[in-house]
Amino acid sequence: MRTPSHPVSELARAVNRSLERHGVRSPGTTVLARLFQTVYLTTLKTEEGAPLQMRVALIDPRNPDPDAPRNPRPDHWMITRLERPLPLTVSNLAKLSRAADPWNSSLAVHYDARGQFFVWGLVDQTIHFNAILVREADSGYAPPGTIQVAATGPATLTVYREMGFIARLAQDKLLKRQNDVFYSGPILGQLGPGIEKYIRKVQRRLGSNRTKLVSDYRNWLQRKWVDTLCRLLIGIQRCRHGGALLIARRTKDLHVKYSINYERLPKALTDLAVATIQSDLLSDRICSNYLEPSKDSLPVALYLDESVTDGDRGDCEKEVTGCVRFISSLSGVDGLILVAPDLIVQGFGGEVLTKHDPDPVYLSEDTRARERDLSPVDPTHFGMRHRSMMRYCFAHPGSVGFVVSQDGEVRALTRLRDRLIMWENLKILSFWGLVPRRPRKLKRR
Repeated sequence: MRTPSHPVSELARAVNRSLERHGVRSPGTTVLARLFQTVYLTTLKTEEGAPLQMRVALIDPRNPDPDAPRNPRPDHWMITRLERPLPLTVSNLAKLSRAADPWNSSLAVHYDARGQFFVWGLVDQTIHFNAILVREADSGYAPPGTIQVAATGPATLTVYREMGFIARLAQDKLLKRQNDVFYSGPILGQLGPGIEKYIRKVQRRLGSNRTKLVSDYRNWLQRKWVDTLCRLLIGIQRCRHGGALLIARRTKDLHVKYSINYERLPKALTDLAVATIQSDLLSDRICSNYLEPSKDSLPVALYLDESVTDGDRGDCEKEVTGCVRFISSLSGVDGLILVAPDLIVQGFGGEVLTKHDPDPVYLSEDTRARERDLSPVDPTHFGMRHRSMMRYCFAHPGSVGFVVSQDGEVRALTRLRDRLIMWENLKILSFWGLVPRRPRKLKRR
Protein backbone atom coordinates (compact mmCIF):
# COMPACT_ATOMS: atom_id res chain seq x y z
CA MET A 1 0.00 0.00 0.00
CA ARG A 2 1.43 3.39 -1.03
CA THR A 3 1.97 5.90 1.77
CA PRO A 4 0.36 9.27 1.01
CA SER A 5 2.96 12.00 0.42
CA HIS A 6 3.09 15.09 2.60
CA PRO A 7 1.37 18.15 1.07
CA VAL A 8 4.72 19.99 1.11
CA SER A 9 6.21 17.32 -1.18
CA GLU A 10 3.25 17.67 -3.53
CA LEU A 11 3.77 21.44 -3.57
CA ALA A 12 7.46 20.96 -4.43
CA ARG A 13 6.61 18.65 -7.32
CA ALA A 14 4.02 21.08 -8.67
CA VAL A 15 6.43 24.02 -8.51
CA ASN A 16 9.25 22.02 -10.08
CA ARG A 17 7.03 20.96 -12.99
CA SER A 18 5.81 24.51 -13.52
CA LEU A 19 9.31 25.99 -13.60
CA GLU A 20 10.56 23.36 -16.04
CA ARG A 21 7.51 23.81 -18.24
CA HIS A 22 8.25 27.54 -18.53
CA GLY A 23 11.93 27.08 -19.25
CA VAL A 24 13.13 28.24 -15.83
CA ARG A 25 16.01 26.40 -14.19
CA SER A 26 14.66 24.63 -11.11
CA PRO A 27 16.69 23.53 -8.08
CA GLY A 28 14.75 20.26 -8.14
CA THR A 29 11.95 18.72 -6.13
CA THR A 30 14.11 17.61 -3.19
CA VAL A 31 15.66 21.03 -2.65
CA LEU A 32 12.34 22.84 -3.07
CA ALA A 33 10.68 20.51 -0.57
CA ARG A 34 13.37 21.34 1.99
CA LEU A 35 12.68 25.06 1.58
CA PHE A 36 8.90 24.68 1.74
CA GLN A 37 9.13 22.38 4.77
CA THR A 38 11.06 25.00 6.77
CA VAL A 39 8.60 27.76 5.88
CA TYR A 40 5.64 25.44 6.53
CA LEU A 41 6.84 24.53 10.03
CA THR A 42 7.60 28.17 10.84
CA THR A 43 4.01 29.17 10.05
CA LEU A 44 2.84 26.82 12.81
CA LYS A 45 4.57 28.99 15.41
CA THR A 46 2.98 32.10 16.91
CA GLU A 47 4.17 35.46 18.20
CA GLU A 48 2.07 36.81 21.07
CA GLY A 49 -0.74 34.50 20.03
CA ALA A 50 -0.71 35.57 16.35
CA PRO A 51 0.60 33.30 13.56
CA LEU A 52 3.83 34.33 11.89
CA GLN A 53 3.71 35.71 8.36
CA MET A 54 6.67 35.94 6.03
CA ARG A 55 7.85 36.25 2.44
CA VAL A 56 10.91 34.32 1.26
CA ALA A 57 12.62 34.76 -2.12
CA LEU A 58 14.94 32.16 -3.66
CA ILE A 59 17.77 34.39 -4.99
CA ASP A 60 21.28 33.43 -6.02
CA PRO A 61 23.66 35.78 -4.15
CA ARG A 62 26.24 35.42 -6.94
CA ASN A 63 23.84 36.91 -9.50
CA PRO A 64 20.82 38.40 -7.71
CA ASP A 65 19.51 40.41 -10.67
CA PRO A 66 20.40 38.69 -13.98
CA ASP A 67 18.00 40.93 -15.95
CA ALA A 68 18.83 44.21 -14.23
CA PRO A 69 17.41 47.27 -16.02
CA ARG A 70 19.99 49.65 -17.45
CA ASN A 71 18.41 52.66 -15.78
CA PRO A 72 16.26 51.45 -12.87
CA ARG A 73 13.62 53.75 -11.49
CA PRO A 74 13.91 54.92 -7.87
CA ASP A 75 11.35 52.32 -6.70
CA HIS A 76 13.42 49.35 -7.94
CA TRP A 77 14.15 46.82 -5.19
CA MET A 78 17.56 46.40 -3.58
CA ILE A 79 19.01 43.57 -1.50
CA THR A 80 20.86 44.39 1.71
CA ARG A 81 23.24 41.58 2.60
CA LEU A 82 23.66 40.19 6.09
CA GLU A 83 27.21 40.41 7.37
CA ARG A 84 27.13 36.64 7.92
CA PRO A 85 24.59 34.34 6.21
CA LEU A 86 22.47 32.34 8.64
CA PRO A 87 21.26 28.74 8.30
CA LEU A 88 17.61 28.65 7.26
CA THR A 89 16.14 26.96 10.31
CA VAL A 90 12.69 27.30 11.83
CA SER A 91 14.17 29.21 14.74
CA ASN A 92 16.13 31.67 12.57
CA LEU A 93 13.25 32.16 10.15
CA ALA A 94 10.83 32.83 13.01
CA LYS A 95 13.14 35.53 14.39
CA LEU A 96 13.95 37.19 11.07
CA SER A 97 10.32 37.20 9.94
CA ARG A 98 9.60 39.71 12.70
CA ALA A 99 12.09 42.10 11.12
CA ALA A 100 10.83 41.52 7.58
CA ASP A 101 7.15 42.39 7.45
CA PRO A 102 5.93 40.66 4.26
CA TRP A 103 4.04 43.78 3.17
CA ASN A 104 7.27 45.79 3.05
CA SER A 105 10.16 43.35 2.58
CA SER A 106 11.20 39.75 1.97
CA LEU A 107 14.07 37.48 2.99
CA ALA A 108 16.62 36.42 0.37
CA VAL A 109 17.58 32.75 0.70
CA HIS A 110 19.64 30.25 -1.30
CA TYR A 111 21.26 26.84 -0.93
CA ASP A 112 24.77 25.40 -1.02
CA ALA A 113 26.21 22.43 -2.89
CA ARG A 114 24.67 20.04 -0.34
CA GLY A 115 21.22 21.58 -0.77
CA GLN A 116 21.31 23.27 2.65
CA PHE A 117 19.52 26.63 2.74
CA PHE A 118 20.78 29.87 4.24
CA VAL A 119 19.44 33.42 4.63
CA TRP A 120 21.79 35.98 3.11
CA GLY A 121 19.89 39.26 2.76
CA LEU A 122 16.72 41.35 2.93
CA VAL A 123 14.83 42.76 -0.06
CA ASP A 124 13.26 46.21 0.22
CA GLN A 125 10.57 48.02 -1.82
CA THR A 126 8.29 44.97 -1.64
CA ILE A 127 5.43 47.32 -0.81
CA HIS A 128 5.16 48.35 -4.48
CA PHE A 129 4.74 44.79 -5.70
CA ASN A 130 2.15 44.17 -2.98
CA ALA A 131 0.27 47.27 -4.11
CA ILE A 132 -0.02 45.66 -7.55
CA LEU A 133 -1.17 42.38 -6.01
CA VAL A 134 -4.00 44.06 -4.07
CA ARG A 135 -4.93 46.10 -7.17
CA GLU A 136 -3.92 49.47 -5.75
CA ALA A 137 -1.25 50.12 -8.41
CA ASP A 138 -0.92 49.48 -12.13
CA SER A 139 2.84 49.37 -12.59
CA GLY A 140 6.02 48.37 -10.81
CA TYR A 141 8.96 46.00 -10.83
CA ALA A 142 8.45 42.27 -10.45
CA PRO A 143 9.98 40.82 -7.28
CA PRO A 144 13.39 39.15 -7.56
CA GLY A 145 14.33 35.50 -7.46
CA THR A 146 13.51 32.19 -9.08
CA ILE A 147 10.40 31.92 -6.90
CA GLN A 148 8.80 33.74 -4.00
CA VAL A 149 7.06 31.97 -1.12
CA ALA A 150 4.46 33.94 0.81
CA ALA A 151 3.17 32.54 4.10
CA THR A 152 -0.07 34.23 5.11
CA GLY A 153 -1.30 31.90 7.84
CA PRO A 154 -0.76 28.56 9.55
CA ALA A 155 0.24 25.91 6.98
CA THR A 156 -0.72 28.25 4.14
CA LEU A 157 1.91 28.91 1.47
CA THR A 158 1.56 30.64 -1.90
CA VAL A 159 4.34 30.20 -4.45
CA TYR A 160 4.76 32.50 -7.41
CA ARG A 161 7.41 33.58 -9.89
CA GLU A 162 7.66 37.27 -10.70
CA MET A 163 4.00 38.21 -11.33
CA GLY A 164 2.75 34.69 -12.01
CA PHE A 165 0.88 32.36 -9.66
CA ILE A 166 2.31 28.83 -9.49
CA ALA A 167 0.57 26.99 -6.64
CA ARG A 168 -0.94 27.40 -3.20
CA LEU A 169 -0.92 25.06 -0.25
CA ALA A 170 -3.90 25.79 1.97
CA GLN A 171 -3.59 23.61 5.07
CA ASP A 172 -3.54 20.16 3.43
CA LYS A 173 -5.05 21.14 0.06
CA LEU A 174 -2.85 21.84 -2.97
CA LEU A 175 -4.29 24.36 -5.43
CA LYS A 176 -2.58 24.75 -8.79
CA ARG A 177 -4.93 27.26 -10.37
CA GLN A 178 -7.27 30.02 -9.28
CA ASN A 179 -10.88 30.57 -10.26
CA ASP A 180 -11.08 33.87 -12.12
CA VAL A 181 -14.85 34.12 -11.75
CA PHE A 182 -14.79 37.88 -12.38
CA TYR A 183 -13.94 37.52 -16.09
CA SER A 184 -15.96 34.51 -17.23
CA GLY A 185 -18.85 32.34 -16.14
CA PRO A 186 -22.05 32.86 -14.12
CA ILE A 187 -20.55 35.26 -11.55
CA LEU A 188 -19.50 37.66 -14.30
CA GLY A 189 -22.95 37.26 -15.84
CA GLN A 190 -24.61 38.35 -12.59
CA LEU A 191 -22.21 41.27 -12.17
CA GLY A 192 -22.70 42.37 -15.79
CA PRO A 193 -25.64 44.77 -15.23
CA GLY A 194 -23.68 46.72 -12.62
CA ILE A 195 -20.64 46.94 -14.91
CA GLU A 196 -22.77 48.10 -17.86
CA LYS A 197 -24.46 50.77 -15.73
CA TYR A 198 -21.02 52.07 -14.78
CA ILE A 199 -19.87 52.19 -18.41
CA ARG A 200 -23.03 54.05 -19.45
CA LYS A 201 -22.41 56.65 -16.73
CA VAL A 202 -18.91 57.23 -18.03
CA GLN A 203 -20.22 57.58 -21.58
CA ARG A 204 -22.84 60.16 -20.52
CA ARG A 205 -20.19 62.18 -18.72
CA LEU A 206 -17.94 62.20 -21.79
CA GLY A 207 -20.76 63.16 -24.19
CA SER A 208 -22.62 61.47 -27.01
CA ASN A 209 -19.69 61.84 -29.43
CA ARG A 210 -17.55 59.60 -27.22
CA THR A 211 -19.26 56.29 -27.99
CA LYS A 212 -16.28 54.88 -29.89
CA LEU A 213 -13.90 56.22 -27.27
CA VAL A 214 -15.72 54.39 -24.48
CA SER A 215 -15.76 51.27 -26.64
CA ASP A 216 -11.97 51.48 -26.90
CA TYR A 217 -11.77 51.70 -23.11
CA ARG A 218 -14.40 49.05 -22.40
CA ASN A 219 -11.95 46.37 -21.26
CA TRP A 220 -10.12 48.85 -19.03
CA LEU A 221 -13.41 50.09 -17.53
CA GLN A 222 -14.55 46.54 -16.79
CA ARG A 223 -11.21 45.73 -15.19
CA LYS A 224 -11.31 48.86 -13.05
CA TRP A 225 -14.80 47.93 -11.79
CA VAL A 226 -13.72 44.34 -11.06
CA ASP A 227 -10.53 45.58 -9.41
CA THR A 228 -12.63 47.67 -7.04
CA LEU A 229 -14.84 44.74 -6.06
CA CYS A 230 -11.76 42.58 -5.47
CA ARG A 231 -10.22 45.35 -3.38
CA LEU A 232 -13.32 45.30 -1.16
CA LEU A 233 -12.88 41.56 -0.62
CA ILE A 234 -9.16 41.98 0.01
CA GLY A 235 -9.95 44.69 2.55
CA ILE A 236 -12.34 42.40 4.41
CA GLN A 237 -9.78 39.61 4.20
CA ARG A 238 -7.05 41.78 5.69
CA CYS A 239 -9.21 42.58 8.72
CA ARG A 240 -8.81 38.90 9.71
CA HIS A 241 -12.17 38.53 11.40
CA GLY A 242 -14.16 37.22 8.44
CA GLY A 243 -17.09 38.88 6.76
CA ALA A 244 -19.62 38.71 3.96
CA LEU A 245 -20.62 40.94 1.07
CA LEU A 246 -23.95 40.50 -0.72
CA ILE A 247 -24.72 42.08 -4.09
CA ALA A 248 -28.49 42.07 -4.46
CA ARG A 249 -31.27 44.08 -6.12
CA ARG A 250 -33.72 43.86 -3.20
CA THR A 251 -33.79 43.64 0.58
CA LYS A 252 -36.48 40.97 0.89
CA ASP A 253 -35.61 38.24 3.45
CA LEU A 254 -33.00 40.54 4.98
CA HIS A 255 -32.84 42.40 8.25
CA VAL A 256 -30.29 45.19 7.90
CA LYS A 257 -29.40 46.51 11.33
CA TYR A 258 -27.62 49.62 10.05
CA SER A 259 -29.20 51.00 6.87
CA ILE A 260 -27.19 53.60 4.94
CA ASN A 261 -27.02 54.96 1.40
CA TYR A 262 -23.33 55.29 0.59
CA GLU A 263 -23.11 56.40 -3.05
CA ARG A 264 -19.58 57.76 -3.04
CA LEU A 265 -17.77 54.69 -4.41
CA PRO A 266 -19.60 54.43 -7.79
CA LYS A 267 -19.38 58.21 -8.19
CA ALA A 268 -15.63 58.14 -7.47
CA LEU A 269 -15.17 55.30 -9.97
CA THR A 270 -16.97 57.31 -12.66
CA ASP A 271 -14.92 60.42 -11.90
CA LEU A 272 -11.74 58.36 -12.09
CA ALA A 273 -12.66 56.89 -15.48
CA VAL A 274 -13.53 60.29 -16.94
CA ALA A 275 -10.35 61.90 -15.61
CA THR A 276 -8.20 59.01 -16.90
CA ILE A 277 -9.68 59.10 -20.40
CA GLN A 278 -9.44 62.88 -20.63
CA SER A 279 -5.85 62.81 -19.39
CA ASP A 280 -4.96 60.15 -21.97
CA LEU A 281 -6.56 62.18 -24.78
CA LEU A 282 -4.63 65.31 -23.88
CA SER A 283 -1.36 63.39 -23.53
CA ASP A 284 -1.89 61.73 -26.92
CA ARG A 285 -2.63 65.12 -28.45
CA ILE A 286 0.61 66.57 -27.09
CA CYS A 287 2.65 63.56 -28.21
CA SER A 288 1.12 63.53 -31.69
CA ASN A 289 1.28 67.26 -32.46
CA TYR A 290 4.01 68.85 -30.40
CA LEU A 291 6.90 66.41 -29.89
CA GLU A 292 8.31 66.66 -33.41
CA PRO A 293 11.69 68.40 -33.87
CA SER A 294 10.00 71.09 -35.94
CA LYS A 295 7.76 72.09 -33.03
CA ASP A 296 9.48 74.52 -30.70
CA SER A 297 6.54 75.45 -28.49
CA LEU A 298 3.58 73.90 -26.69
CA PRO A 299 0.39 75.89 -26.04
CA VAL A 300 0.26 76.83 -22.37
CA ALA A 301 -3.48 76.13 -22.12
CA LEU A 302 -3.02 72.61 -23.49
CA TYR A 303 -0.17 71.92 -21.06
CA LEU A 304 -2.24 73.19 -18.13
CA ASP A 305 -5.28 71.14 -19.16
CA GLU A 306 -3.16 67.98 -19.32
CA SER A 307 -1.56 68.72 -15.93
CA VAL A 308 -4.90 69.44 -14.27
CA THR A 309 -6.64 66.32 -15.60
CA ASP A 310 -3.67 64.14 -14.62
CA GLY A 311 -3.86 65.64 -11.13
CA ASP A 312 -7.61 64.95 -11.06
CA ARG A 313 -6.92 61.34 -11.98
CA GLY A 314 -4.52 60.95 -9.06
CA ASP A 315 -7.00 62.55 -6.67
CA CYS A 316 -9.77 60.23 -7.86
CA GLU A 317 -7.53 57.19 -7.33
CA LYS A 318 -7.03 58.30 -3.72
CA GLU A 319 -10.78 58.81 -3.31
CA VAL A 320 -11.53 55.29 -4.55
CA THR A 321 -8.95 53.89 -2.12
CA GLY A 322 -10.58 55.78 0.74
CA CYS A 323 -14.02 54.47 -0.22
CA VAL A 324 -12.76 50.89 -0.41
CA ARG A 325 -11.14 51.10 3.02
CA PHE A 326 -14.29 52.68 4.50
CA ILE A 327 -16.59 49.97 3.16
CA SER A 328 -14.26 47.14 4.13
CA SER A 329 -14.19 48.35 7.72
CA LEU A 330 -17.97 47.89 7.94
CA SER A 331 -17.32 44.13 8.06
CA GLY A 332 -16.17 44.58 11.67
CA VAL A 333 -19.85 44.42 12.70
CA ASP A 334 -21.43 40.95 12.69
CA GLY A 335 -23.55 40.43 9.61
CA LEU A 336 -23.20 41.01 5.89
CA ILE A 337 -22.53 44.20 3.96
CA LEU A 338 -25.40 44.83 1.52
CA VAL A 339 -24.38 46.36 -1.81
CA ALA A 340 -26.55 47.17 -4.81
CA PRO A 341 -25.41 45.97 -8.27
CA ASP A 342 -24.01 49.45 -8.96
CA LEU A 343 -21.85 49.28 -5.78
CA ILE A 344 -23.98 51.63 -3.70
CA VAL A 345 -23.75 50.39 -0.11
CA GLN A 346 -27.24 50.03 1.37
CA GLY A 347 -26.34 48.81 4.84
CA PHE A 348 -24.24 46.59 7.07
CA GLY A 349 -24.85 44.22 9.93
CA GLY A 350 -27.29 42.37 7.67
CA GLU A 351 -29.02 39.15 8.74
CA VAL A 352 -30.59 36.63 6.35
CA LEU A 353 -34.12 35.70 7.44
CA THR A 354 -34.89 32.80 5.13
CA LYS A 355 -34.30 29.42 6.81
CA HIS A 356 -34.37 27.01 3.86
CA ASP A 357 -31.01 25.36 3.15
CA PRO A 358 -30.33 24.36 -0.47
CA ASP A 359 -29.34 20.72 -0.48
CA PRO A 360 -26.97 19.95 -1.96
CA VAL A 361 -24.75 22.89 -2.78
CA TYR A 362 -22.55 22.34 -5.82
CA LEU A 363 -18.87 23.21 -5.70
CA SER A 364 -17.45 24.20 -9.09
CA GLU A 365 -13.82 23.65 -10.05
CA ASP A 366 -14.20 25.82 -13.14
CA THR A 367 -15.40 29.40 -13.57
CA ARG A 368 -18.11 28.34 -16.03
CA ALA A 369 -19.69 25.73 -13.72
CA ARG A 370 -19.91 23.06 -16.38
CA GLU A 371 -21.65 19.84 -15.37
CA ARG A 372 -18.47 17.78 -15.33
CA ASP A 373 -16.78 20.30 -12.99
CA LEU A 374 -19.52 20.23 -10.32
CA SER A 375 -19.42 18.17 -7.14
CA PRO A 376 -22.12 18.19 -4.42
CA VAL A 377 -21.22 19.31 -0.90
CA ASP A 378 -23.28 19.28 2.28
CA PRO A 379 -24.10 22.87 3.39
CA THR A 380 -24.14 21.78 7.04
CA HIS A 381 -20.37 21.30 6.81
CA PHE A 382 -20.02 25.09 6.69
CA GLY A 383 -20.48 27.75 9.35
CA MET A 384 -23.49 30.00 9.77
CA ARG A 385 -21.99 32.84 7.73
CA HIS A 386 -21.72 30.55 4.70
CA ARG A 387 -25.06 28.84 5.26
CA SER A 388 -27.01 32.07 5.55
CA MET A 389 -25.45 33.35 2.33
CA MET A 390 -26.28 30.04 0.64
CA ARG A 391 -29.92 30.40 1.71
CA TYR A 392 -30.29 33.94 0.42
CA CYS A 393 -28.56 33.38 -2.94
CA PHE A 394 -30.62 30.25 -3.57
CA ALA A 395 -33.88 32.00 -2.69
CA HIS A 396 -33.05 35.07 -4.80
CA PRO A 397 -31.70 34.32 -8.29
CA GLY A 398 -29.52 37.12 -9.61
CA SER A 399 -27.86 37.82 -6.29
CA VAL A 400 -24.15 37.18 -5.71
CA GLY A 401 -22.66 36.46 -2.31
CA PHE A 402 -19.04 36.57 -1.20
CA VAL A 403 -17.99 35.04 2.11
CA VAL A 404 -14.59 35.66 3.67
CA SER A 405 -13.53 33.15 6.34
CA GLN A 406 -11.41 34.12 9.30
CA ASP A 407 -8.51 32.21 7.75
CA GLY A 408 -8.77 34.44 4.65
CA GLU A 409 -10.44 31.99 2.24
CA VAL A 410 -12.91 33.77 -0.08
CA ARG A 411 -15.87 31.97 -1.66
CA ALA A 412 -18.44 33.16 -4.20
CA LEU A 413 -22.02 31.92 -4.47
CA THR A 414 -24.87 32.38 -6.91
CA ARG A 415 -27.83 30.42 -8.23
CA LEU A 416 -27.60 28.88 -11.68
CA ARG A 417 -30.96 27.55 -12.83
CA ASP A 418 -32.11 25.27 -9.99
CA ARG A 419 -28.72 24.86 -8.33
CA LEU A 420 -26.73 26.86 -5.82
CA ILE A 421 -23.14 27.00 -7.09
CA MET A 422 -20.11 27.86 -4.97
CA TRP A 423 -16.55 28.67 -6.06
CA GLU A 424 -13.41 28.49 -3.90
CA ASN A 425 -9.83 29.70 -4.41
CA LEU A 426 -10.91 32.90 -6.15
CA LYS A 427 -8.42 35.01 -8.02
CA ILE A 428 -8.79 38.26 -6.11
CA LEU A 429 -5.10 39.15 -6.05
CA SER A 430 -3.71 40.50 -9.29
CA PHE A 431 -1.38 37.66 -10.28
CA TRP A 432 -0.52 37.81 -13.96
CA GLY A 433 0.66 35.09 -16.30
CA LEU A 434 3.88 33.19 -15.54
CA VAL A 435 6.81 34.53 -17.55
CA PRO A 436 10.28 33.00 -18.00
CA ARG A 437 12.20 36.28 -17.80
CA ARG A 438 11.73 39.40 -15.71
CA PRO A 439 10.43 42.43 -17.64
CA ARG A 440 12.19 45.72 -17.09
CA LYS A 441 9.07 47.45 -15.79
CA LEU A 442 5.56 46.04 -15.64
CA LYS A 443 2.46 48.03 -16.43
CA ARG A 444 -1.13 46.86 -16.66
CA ARG A 445 -2.95 49.75 -18.26
